[in-house]
Amino acid sequence: MKHPAFIQFYPTLRCNQKCGFCFNRSISDPGSYGDMNKHEAFLLADMALKYGITEIDILGGEPLLVPWIKDFISYATGAKLSVNISTNGSLLDSVIDLAEIGADSLNIGFSILGFSETHNALTGSDNFSKAIAGIKRLVSDGRGPIVKSVLMQENKGEIFDLVDYLAELGLKRYFLLHEDMIGRRDYQALSFPEYYAFYAELKKKMDGKPDIGFVAASGFYKHGAYSKFRCDAGITKIAVMPDGSAFPCNLFAGSEKFLLGNIFRDGIEKIWHNRLLEYFRGHKKENMCASKGCAHYTNCTGGCPAHGYYFYGTMDAVDPRCKAMSKVS
Repeated sequence: MKHPAFIQFYPTLRCNQKCGFCFNRSISDPGSYGDMNKHEAFLLADMALKYGITEIDILGGEPLLVPWIKDFISYATGAKLSVNISTNGSLLDSVIDLAEIGADSLNIGFSILGFSETHNALTGSDNFSKAIAGIKRLVSDGRGPIVKSVLMQENKGEIFDLVDYLAELGLKRYFLLHEDMIGRRDYQALSFPEYYAFYAELKKKMDGKPDIGFVAASGFYKHGAYSKFRCDAGITKIAVMPDGSAFPCNLFAGSEKFLLGNIFRDGIEKIWHNRLLEYFRGHKKENMCASKGCAHYTNCTGGCPAHGYYFYGTMDAVDPRCKAMSKVS
Protein backbone atom coordinates (compact mmCIF):
# COMPACT_ATOMS: atom_id res chain seq x y z
CA MET A 1 0.00 0.00 0.00
CA LYS A 2 2.53 2.57 -1.11
CA HIS A 3 -0.25 4.74 -2.47
CA PRO A 4 -4.00 4.60 -3.11
CA ALA A 5 -5.13 2.89 -6.30
CA PHE A 6 -7.62 5.67 -7.02
CA ILE A 7 -8.97 8.98 -5.79
CA GLN A 8 -12.63 9.82 -5.29
CA PHE A 9 -12.51 13.40 -6.55
CA TYR A 10 -15.23 15.95 -5.78
CA PRO A 11 -14.59 19.12 -7.84
CA THR A 12 -17.88 20.54 -6.50
CA LEU A 13 -20.75 19.60 -4.21
CA ARG A 14 -23.13 21.89 -6.10
CA CYS A 15 -25.97 20.10 -7.85
CA ASN A 16 -29.06 20.90 -9.89
CA GLN A 17 -30.95 17.92 -8.45
CA LYS A 18 -32.18 17.05 -4.96
CA CYS A 19 -31.72 13.31 -4.63
CA GLY A 20 -32.86 12.03 -1.25
CA PHE A 21 -30.17 9.33 -1.13
CA CYS A 22 -27.20 11.68 -1.74
CA PHE A 23 -24.36 11.39 0.79
CA ASN A 24 -24.14 15.20 0.90
CA ARG A 25 -26.99 15.05 3.42
CA SER A 26 -24.40 14.08 6.04
CA ILE A 27 -22.42 17.29 5.47
CA SER A 28 -23.82 20.13 7.56
CA ASP A 29 -22.84 22.82 5.05
CA PRO A 30 -21.91 21.41 1.61
CA GLY A 31 -21.77 24.93 0.17
CA SER A 32 -18.88 25.82 2.45
CA TYR A 33 -16.53 23.74 0.28
CA GLY A 34 -17.04 25.91 -2.83
CA ASP A 35 -15.58 24.62 -6.11
CA MET A 36 -12.00 23.54 -6.67
CA ASN A 37 -10.19 25.86 -9.06
CA LYS A 38 -8.66 24.68 -12.31
CA HIS A 39 -5.05 25.12 -11.20
CA GLU A 40 -5.54 22.91 -8.14
CA ALA A 41 -7.39 20.28 -10.17
CA PHE A 42 -4.49 19.98 -12.60
CA LEU A 43 -2.13 19.87 -9.63
CA LEU A 44 -4.14 16.97 -8.23
CA ALA A 45 -3.73 15.07 -11.51
CA ASP A 46 0.02 15.71 -11.41
CA MET A 47 0.21 14.46 -7.82
CA ALA A 48 -1.67 11.30 -8.78
CA LEU A 49 0.79 10.63 -11.59
CA LYS A 50 3.77 11.25 -9.33
CA TYR A 51 2.62 8.68 -6.80
CA GLY A 52 1.58 6.03 -9.28
CA ILE A 53 -2.17 6.49 -8.78
CA THR A 54 -3.79 5.26 -11.97
CA GLU A 55 -7.46 6.19 -11.64
CA ILE A 56 -9.63 9.16 -10.70
CA ASP A 57 -13.36 8.90 -10.05
CA ILE A 58 -15.06 12.27 -10.55
CA LEU A 59 -18.16 12.61 -8.39
CA GLY A 60 -20.33 15.35 -6.95
CA GLY A 61 -22.58 17.26 -6.75
CA GLU A 62 -22.91 17.52 -10.48
CA PRO A 63 -19.34 17.73 -11.83
CA LEU A 64 -20.45 19.06 -15.23
CA LEU A 65 -21.41 22.32 -13.50
CA VAL A 66 -17.68 23.04 -13.18
CA PRO A 67 -16.54 25.02 -16.26
CA TRP A 68 -13.05 23.48 -16.49
CA ILE A 69 -14.07 19.84 -16.16
CA LYS A 70 -13.61 18.98 -19.85
CA ASP A 71 -10.12 20.50 -19.84
CA PHE A 72 -9.24 18.55 -16.71
CA ILE A 73 -10.43 15.24 -18.15
CA SER A 74 -8.57 15.88 -21.41
CA TYR A 75 -5.41 16.58 -19.43
CA ALA A 76 -5.78 13.57 -17.13
CA THR A 77 -6.61 11.05 -19.85
CA GLY A 78 -3.86 12.50 -22.03
CA ALA A 79 -1.46 11.74 -19.19
CA LYS A 80 -2.68 8.10 -19.18
CA LEU A 81 -4.89 8.36 -16.10
CA SER A 82 -8.15 6.42 -16.18
CA VAL A 83 -11.06 8.74 -15.48
CA ASN A 84 -14.59 7.80 -14.46
CA ILE A 85 -17.16 10.58 -14.24
CA SER A 86 -20.66 10.29 -12.79
CA THR A 87 -23.27 12.74 -14.03
CA ASN A 88 -27.01 13.14 -13.76
CA GLY A 89 -27.00 13.82 -17.51
CA SER A 90 -29.01 17.04 -17.28
CA LEU A 91 -26.43 19.18 -19.10
CA LEU A 92 -26.58 17.72 -22.59
CA ASP A 93 -24.12 20.13 -24.21
CA SER A 94 -21.52 19.29 -21.58
CA VAL A 95 -22.13 15.57 -22.09
CA ILE A 96 -21.51 16.01 -25.82
CA ASP A 97 -18.32 17.92 -24.99
CA LEU A 98 -17.07 14.93 -23.00
CA ALA A 99 -17.78 12.62 -25.93
CA GLU A 100 -15.44 14.72 -28.04
CA ILE A 101 -12.49 13.81 -25.81
CA GLY A 102 -12.48 10.34 -27.33
CA ALA A 103 -10.08 8.73 -24.83
CA ASP A 104 -10.55 5.00 -24.26
CA SER A 105 -9.66 5.57 -20.59
CA LEU A 106 -12.71 7.78 -20.02
CA ASN A 107 -15.90 6.20 -18.67
CA ILE A 108 -19.05 8.34 -18.54
CA GLY A 109 -21.70 7.15 -16.12
CA PHE A 110 -25.31 8.36 -15.92
CA SER A 111 -27.57 8.10 -12.89
CA ILE A 112 -31.03 6.85 -13.92
CA LEU A 113 -33.39 5.83 -11.11
CA GLY A 114 -36.41 4.66 -13.07
CA PHE A 115 -38.69 5.82 -15.84
CA SER A 116 -39.62 9.47 -16.19
CA GLU A 117 -42.13 9.88 -13.35
CA THR A 118 -40.11 7.88 -10.82
CA HIS A 119 -36.74 9.32 -11.81
CA ASN A 120 -37.94 12.91 -11.68
CA ALA A 121 -39.70 12.38 -8.35
CA LEU A 122 -36.63 10.81 -6.72
CA THR A 123 -34.27 13.49 -8.03
CA GLY A 124 -36.52 16.52 -7.52
CA SER A 125 -35.96 17.44 -11.15
CA ASP A 126 -37.30 17.17 -14.69
CA ASN A 127 -34.14 15.67 -16.14
CA PHE A 128 -35.06 12.15 -17.24
CA SER A 129 -35.49 13.01 -20.92
CA LYS A 130 -32.23 14.98 -20.95
CA ALA A 131 -30.27 12.09 -19.48
CA ILE A 132 -31.78 9.66 -21.99
CA ALA A 133 -30.89 12.04 -24.83
CA GLY A 134 -27.29 12.07 -23.60
CA ILE A 135 -27.15 8.29 -23.40
CA LYS A 136 -28.52 7.96 -26.93
CA ARG A 137 -25.97 10.46 -28.23
CA LEU A 138 -23.03 8.62 -26.63
CA VAL A 139 -24.29 5.27 -27.91
CA SER A 140 -24.59 6.67 -31.43
CA ASP A 141 -21.06 8.05 -31.15
CA GLY A 142 -19.74 4.67 -30.05
CA ARG A 143 -18.73 6.00 -26.62
CA GLY A 144 -20.22 3.16 -24.56
CA PRO A 145 -21.89 5.02 -21.67
CA ILE A 146 -22.62 3.40 -18.32
CA VAL A 147 -25.93 3.68 -16.47
CA LYS A 148 -26.20 3.34 -12.71
CA SER A 149 -29.34 2.93 -10.62
CA VAL A 150 -29.58 3.10 -6.84
CA LEU A 151 -31.95 0.31 -5.80
CA MET A 152 -34.66 1.62 -3.48
CA GLN A 153 -38.07 0.60 -2.26
CA GLU A 154 -39.51 3.30 -4.53
CA ASN A 155 -38.01 2.05 -7.80
CA LYS A 156 -37.40 -1.69 -7.43
CA GLY A 157 -40.68 -2.47 -9.18
CA GLU A 158 -39.52 -0.99 -12.50
CA ILE A 159 -35.78 -1.74 -12.62
CA PHE A 160 -36.20 -4.87 -14.77
CA ASP A 161 -38.23 -2.98 -17.36
CA LEU A 162 -35.84 -0.03 -17.18
CA VAL A 163 -32.84 -2.22 -17.98
CA ASP A 164 -34.75 -3.80 -20.87
CA TYR A 165 -35.46 -0.31 -22.19
CA LEU A 166 -31.83 0.76 -21.83
CA ALA A 167 -30.67 -2.38 -23.61
CA GLU A 168 -32.95 -1.50 -26.52
CA LEU A 169 -31.18 1.89 -26.67
CA GLY A 170 -27.89 0.04 -27.14
CA LEU A 171 -26.55 0.25 -23.58
CA LYS A 172 -23.83 -2.32 -22.91
CA ARG A 173 -22.94 -1.65 -19.23
CA TYR A 174 -25.24 -1.20 -16.24
CA PHE A 175 -24.56 -1.08 -12.50
CA LEU A 176 -27.05 -1.60 -9.68
CA LEU A 177 -26.08 0.34 -6.55
CA HIS A 178 -26.89 -0.54 -2.94
CA GLU A 179 -28.47 2.46 -1.27
CA ASP A 180 -26.40 4.43 1.27
CA MET A 181 -28.23 5.71 4.34
CA ILE A 182 -25.69 8.26 5.62
CA GLY A 183 -27.61 11.41 6.51
CA ARG A 184 -30.93 9.61 7.21
CA ARG A 185 -31.41 8.21 10.67
CA ASP A 186 -35.04 7.16 10.27
CA TYR A 187 -35.27 5.41 6.93
CA GLN A 188 -36.27 2.04 5.54
CA ALA A 189 -33.80 0.52 3.10
CA LEU A 190 -33.12 -2.84 1.50
CA SER A 191 -30.75 -5.04 3.46
CA PHE A 192 -27.64 -6.28 1.68
CA PRO A 193 -29.05 -9.83 1.28
CA GLU A 194 -32.24 -8.39 -0.24
CA TYR A 195 -30.25 -6.11 -2.53
CA TYR A 196 -27.87 -8.85 -3.66
CA ALA A 197 -30.70 -11.29 -4.36
CA PHE A 198 -32.37 -8.66 -6.54
CA TYR A 199 -29.07 -8.00 -8.37
CA ALA A 200 -28.47 -11.74 -8.96
CA GLU A 201 -31.95 -12.19 -10.40
CA LEU A 202 -31.52 -9.16 -12.67
CA LYS A 203 -28.12 -10.33 -13.90
CA LYS A 204 -29.47 -13.80 -14.64
CA LYS A 205 -32.44 -12.44 -16.56
CA MET A 206 -30.40 -10.04 -18.69
CA ASP A 207 -27.80 -12.71 -19.54
CA GLY A 208 -25.14 -10.17 -20.46
CA LYS A 209 -27.38 -7.83 -22.47
CA PRO A 210 -26.36 -5.43 -21.02
CA ASP A 211 -23.61 -6.59 -18.70
CA ILE A 212 -24.85 -6.11 -15.12
CA GLY A 213 -22.53 -5.18 -12.27
CA PHE A 214 -23.12 -4.19 -8.66
CA VAL A 215 -21.75 -1.47 -6.40
CA ALA A 216 -22.02 -2.00 -2.65
CA ALA A 217 -19.92 -1.28 0.41
CA SER A 218 -16.72 -3.32 0.17
CA GLY A 219 -17.33 -4.51 3.75
CA PHE A 220 -20.29 -6.50 2.47
CA TYR A 221 -18.41 -8.27 -0.28
CA LYS A 222 -14.71 -8.97 0.18
CA HIS A 223 -12.61 -10.31 -2.64
CA GLY A 224 -9.10 -10.32 -4.06
CA ALA A 225 -5.90 -9.06 -2.49
CA TYR A 226 -7.61 -6.73 -0.04
CA SER A 227 -10.13 -9.21 1.40
CA LYS A 228 -8.43 -9.24 4.81
CA PHE A 229 -9.27 -5.61 5.50
CA ARG A 230 -12.42 -4.16 7.10
CA CYS A 231 -13.20 -2.18 3.93
CA ASP A 232 -11.39 -0.39 1.11
CA ALA A 233 -11.30 3.05 2.77
CA GLY A 234 -7.69 4.10 3.19
CA ILE A 235 -6.62 0.84 1.55
CA THR A 236 -7.33 1.36 -2.14
CA LYS A 237 -8.74 4.89 -2.05
CA ILE A 238 -9.04 8.31 -0.48
CA ALA A 239 -11.66 10.99 -1.12
CA VAL A 240 -10.72 14.58 -1.97
CA MET A 241 -13.25 17.36 -1.50
CA PRO A 242 -13.43 20.64 -3.49
CA ASP A 243 -11.28 22.48 -0.94
CA GLY A 244 -8.60 19.76 -1.04
CA SER A 245 -9.58 18.17 2.29
CA ALA A 246 -9.03 14.42 2.26
CA PHE A 247 -10.94 11.60 3.98
CA PRO A 248 -10.66 7.78 4.04
CA CYS A 249 -13.67 7.64 1.71
CA ASN A 250 -16.49 9.93 0.62
CA LEU A 251 -18.88 8.65 3.31
CA PHE A 252 -16.64 10.13 6.02
CA ALA A 253 -16.49 13.53 4.29
CA GLY A 254 -17.46 16.48 6.43
CA SER A 255 -16.49 14.78 9.70
CA GLU A 256 -13.56 16.51 11.41
CA LYS A 257 -12.81 13.26 13.26
CA PHE A 258 -11.84 11.60 9.98
CA LEU A 259 -10.11 14.52 8.28
CA LEU A 260 -6.72 13.31 7.00
CA GLY A 261 -5.48 16.77 6.04
CA ASN A 262 -5.45 18.91 2.95
CA ILE A 263 -3.95 17.30 -0.12
CA PHE A 264 -2.44 20.57 -1.39
CA ARG A 265 -1.02 21.67 1.95
CA ASP A 266 0.05 18.28 3.32
CA GLY A 267 0.64 16.22 0.18
CA ILE A 268 -0.37 12.64 -0.61
CA GLU A 269 2.54 11.08 1.31
CA LYS A 270 1.59 12.64 4.65
CA ILE A 271 -2.11 11.99 4.15
CA TRP A 272 -1.53 8.36 3.19
CA HIS A 273 0.45 7.80 6.38
CA ASN A 274 -2.02 9.55 8.69
CA ARG A 275 -2.56 7.50 11.86
CA LEU A 276 -6.32 7.74 11.36
CA LEU A 277 -5.95 5.10 8.65
CA GLU A 278 -4.50 2.55 11.07
CA TYR A 279 -8.00 1.35 11.93
CA PHE A 280 -8.74 0.49 8.30
CA ARG A 281 -5.43 -1.35 8.01
CA GLY A 282 -6.04 -3.43 11.12
CA HIS A 283 -6.43 -6.71 9.21
CA LYS A 284 -9.92 -7.55 10.52
CA LYS A 285 -10.39 -10.97 8.97
CA GLU A 286 -13.46 -12.08 10.88
CA ASN A 287 -17.01 -10.92 10.31
CA MET A 288 -18.23 -8.97 13.35
CA CYS A 289 -21.84 -9.80 12.44
CA ALA A 290 -23.60 -12.44 14.56
CA SER A 291 -25.73 -13.72 11.66
CA LYS A 292 -23.60 -16.78 10.92
CA GLY A 293 -26.45 -18.37 8.99
CA CYS A 294 -26.40 -15.60 6.38
CA ALA A 295 -25.34 -16.77 2.92
CA HIS A 296 -22.92 -13.82 2.77
CA TYR A 297 -21.32 -14.35 6.17
CA THR A 298 -17.98 -15.81 5.03
CA ASN A 299 -17.50 -13.09 2.43
CA CYS A 300 -18.42 -10.11 4.62
CA THR A 301 -16.84 -8.06 7.42
CA GLY A 302 -20.02 -6.49 8.74
CA GLY A 303 -20.66 -3.90 6.06
CA CYS A 304 -19.62 -0.26 5.96
CA PRO A 305 -17.82 1.18 9.04
CA ALA A 306 -19.01 4.68 8.10
CA HIS A 307 -22.61 3.51 8.49
CA GLY A 308 -21.79 1.87 11.81
CA TYR A 309 -20.20 5.09 13.03
CA TYR A 310 -23.00 7.31 11.78
CA PHE A 311 -25.81 5.26 13.33
CA TYR A 312 -24.15 3.80 16.43
CA GLY A 313 -21.12 5.99 17.16
CA THR A 314 -18.51 3.31 16.50
CA MET A 315 -16.90 1.83 13.41
CA ASP A 316 -16.97 -1.56 15.12
CA ALA A 317 -20.75 -1.74 14.83
CA VAL A 318 -22.43 -3.85 12.15
CA ASP A 319 -23.85 -1.86 9.25
CA PRO A 320 -27.62 -1.43 9.82
CA ARG A 321 -28.17 -2.65 6.26
CA CYS A 322 -26.59 -6.00 7.16
CA LYS A 323 -29.86 -7.88 7.55
CA ALA A 324 -33.56 -7.31 6.98
CA MET A 325 -34.54 -4.22 8.95
CA SER A 326 -37.47 -1.93 9.43
CA LYS A 327 -36.26 1.46 10.64
CA VAL A 328 -33.06 2.60 12.28
CA SER A 329 -33.67 4.67 15.38
